[in-house]
Amino acid sequence: MKYLIVFILFSNMLWAQNLSSHQWKERVILIYADNLSSKMANQQFDALEKEKAKLLDRKIVIYKCIADSCVYYDWKKSPKRFQITKTKQGFSIMLLGLDGNKKYESNKLEDPAVFFNLIDKMPMRRQKFRNKDND
Repeated sequence: MKYLIVFILFSNMLWAQNLSSHQWKERVILIYADNLSSKMANQQFDALEKEKAKLLDRKIVIYKCIADSCVYYDWKKSPKRFQITKTKQGFSIMLLGLDGNKKYESNKLEDPAVFFNLIDKMPMRRQKFRNKDND
């Protein structure tokens, strides 16, 4: 339910049901751009994709949406394309945590380290490190 609320607040797009399936399984990065900002969305995605091992380690999936077309990437399967109803203008990127809450949002290009550092400070991620140390 939190994914639904966060995503409706993010863009009013009508595909929030896709996001609820990630709760407690994966973190989600949403990249959105209108046609004028599509270059930024592609640059942001390319920067993140170069860090695929870190994305997998942190259980991050990505939705890249440009105008009314989205592609879902989970790194273990082929990308999935689908259509949305576009309402948001400009460029946005958002990180949703495992709990479905919005953890970070920006309207500018971000270095992937911003997301990785933020996630590494989260309680569930820190617990994972403590459990590894005890093994």
